[in-house]
Amino acid sequence: MNPMDHGPFVTTTIAHDPLTTSSIFVNKGIAVKLGTDHQAVMTFDTDLLRVASAWTGGFLHWYLGRDGLEDWPSPDGITHFETSKTPGWSLDGDFDDPRTWPYGPIPKKQAHYKGLYINGDKVLFSYSVGNSDVLELPGFELVDGHPVFTRTLNLSPTKETISLRVLQVPENAAMEIVSVADSKEHISLKVGNNTRVVGLQGIFDVKPTWRVANRHLILDLPVLQQAVKFKLSIGPVLFGQGSTYMASYLDQARIVSDLSNFKSPGPDQWEPVQTEAMMGEEEGPFKVDQLTIPSDNPWKSFIRLMDVDFLPDGRAVVVSLSGDVWLVDGIKEELGTLEWHRFATGLFQPSGVKVVDGQIYVIGRDQITRLHDVNDDGFADYYENFNNELMASTNFHAFTLNLETDAEGNFYFAKSTPWPPYLRGEGPAKNAEITPHHGVLFKLSPDGEQLEIIARGLRNPNGMDVGPDGELIYADNEGNWVPTSKVHRIKQGGFHGFVPSAHQTETPDSFEPPVVWTPHYMDNSPAKPMFITSDKWPEELRDDLLLASYGRGNLSLILKEEVNGVWQGAHLNLPLLFKSGLERGRFHDDGHLYMAGMTSWQSIGEDWGSFHRVRYTGQALNVPIAVQTKAGGIEIKFSQELDSKLAVDIENYQLQKWTYPWTSQYGTRGKQYSVDNPGETKPDQVQIEAIRLSDDKKSVFIEIPALKPGAVNTSLGTLEALPDMIDASLGLVMSISYQITTAKGEELNHMIHKTIHKVPAEEFEN
Repeated sequence: MNPMDHGPFVTTTIAHDPLTTSSIFVNKGIAVKLGTDHQAVMTFDTDLLRVASAWTGGFLHWYLGRDGLEDWPSPDGITHFETSKTPGWSLDGDFDDPRTWPYGPIPKKQAHYKGLYINGDKVLFSYSVGNSDVLELPGFELVDGHPVFTRTLNLSPTKETISLRVLQVPENAAMEIVSVADSKEHISLKVGNNTRVVGLQGIFDVKPTWRVANRHLILDLPVLQQAVKFKLSIGPVLFGQGSTYMASYLDQARIVSDLSNFKSPGPDQWEPVQTEAMMGEEEGPFKVDQLTIPSDNPWKSFIRLMDVDFLPDGRAVVVSLSGDVWLVDGIKEELGTLEWHRFATGLFQPSGVKVVDGQIYVIGRDQITRLHDVNDDGFADYYENFNNELMASTNFHAFTLNLETDAEGNFYFAKSTPWPPYLRGEGPAKNAEITPHHGVLFKLSPDGEQLEIIARGLRNPNGMDVGPDGELIYADNEGNWVPTSKVHRIKQGGFHGFVPSAHQTETPDSFEPPVVWTPHYMDNSPAKPMFITSDKWPEELRDDLLLASYGRGNLSLILKEEVNGVWQGAHLNLPLLFKSGLERGRFHDDGHLYMAGMTSWQSIGEDWGSFHRVRYTGQALNVPIAVQTKAGGIEIKFSQELDSKLAVDIENYQLQKWTYPWTSQYGTRGKQYSVDNPGETKPDQVQIEAIRLSDDKKSVFIEIPALKPGAVNTSLGTLEALPDMIDASLGLVMSISYQITTAKGEELNHMIHKTIHKVPAEEFEN
């Protein structure tokens, strides 16, 4: 069971049986709590604009696999009615699915989901059908002890007839229409001794008609010359009973509500909670502060932070994978009491947040939602669908990840691929097929209208950043065709290595080279790479990269270099401790780095979620500031003078080299493949000729005669142990360990992993 109070609704994929994809009845569903005790639920499908299902007895049953992320929830009660996975509205009376793939929204010209309003315990849906604007309010009442679900609808005028699918009915159902008054009637659907009654009330210029087709009850609406308000009341299936309760209910029913009243802001539903921050006490150039999260909160919200951004007034906005958005107040140089305000709830595994012109944008598996706080009370009143063109397939691994913008205001985000990956029509039932939206990077125009795919071949792109000059980088996780985790520079239109999401007819024979390969023992699951842009951080590191680790819960430094247009870099861990795995980070206007994180499967951390700040203290850096490839060796630069004797002692350095295969096999699990002896799974020792110290004593040059100018070709050829391997150059990885000191005696003991694709003609200058 899931004890979390998710708020008045939850957005998720919902299945009858979590073990098979064939039982999934809604890919993008919003399950709304109804009734005074919230024991009735109606689910709205934002792709197909239909009421997918309604039940009583409980809310959602959640499953524990991978901390609730592996299997989809199912109804925790008795289902009263459903509709099939086809459009809920039709412009021509035919309800065929117009989509090429059974994912994503139907065309806007047919129907389009706009968003929802929160007003107390009421959830009001806003969408369009044809050229008509629709407001819909789901409801529930007990009528003479009978559970009755209601749909109250307000429609603007139409230029055409439109049809509404109400519910599924048995194939041999007999329909009888009974008028109660001029504006009220009910329909009895009978199969043997079982009867279901559906009521309709509303004033129409031309009376709508009912029919049963393709095992559905359908309401055909005439052309609406003026706006109309009507209400459907859907009773249960009863044995041997008539419709007297519905006739009495309709006879006493009041006028149908004007739903626009519910668009006004309602009361704030969540009282702020407070925590006490803890300032870091580390020695050295960086300190880590803990912005304590309210894990013990009144609503048992399962806080697993995925991303952070900041409002113009300095408050942080953080999103939790469990569906919440929180505002964090009290952020100042000397941290103390923090106030956490639950701003929005019920979102579909939100993984990214971006504040643009003071408005909060959140991305989930279903859409980008623009959250509006109309009366500025710290509570979101309107959840606007900014863009929902995403195909939300049913495999748990196909996350929607990241949310970034460039200088022109374009949005960028990505989608993971299913696990295991199968092409359309292949694989077991539980594993969703790869759709055109899997393993790609999206670019969305600032107005949310133009969505395009700009890069392919991503596996699990859990982390992305946009640099000051518009460069895009992302991190990918080890798996098929990804022998170990990596950080990539995005080439627009390019293929980035994961063959199942190449989305092309022929299998690629090469891919864009990564900036760094991160060995499994260093980071089994990297998250967001970040450009260092703060003017309060060391100038020597400006425009280099930081890398958050979800798997190891640490922060790494990537010192990049560009050789003939190709980025390659050196990766080393920073000696900083965090309370959970790390996911995303951003620099605040105060110049400090703020990190949001969570712990789940294949990650380490003592807490489920965490929020930290990393501050540069101004002390001298105790890490390299550059690692550069030269003809004949590697140059390592420091910001401090080195001990002249220790720095040139070859015995203080240990170097190895290896490469990785590009294969369908799942990762390498730490295996390093010999460059000198193809087929062997062990690194090669690197022969050091000499160590040279620069005149300013701040750089060492490790002389490696074998490192010659040109492209590094480490193609392994075909290995019998690695089926389906592609013959391609993946670059060289070189580990560089040393034990030296600064001139002042401070120890410098590091392990650097340098990825090399090209060696420049440039040589070391003393």
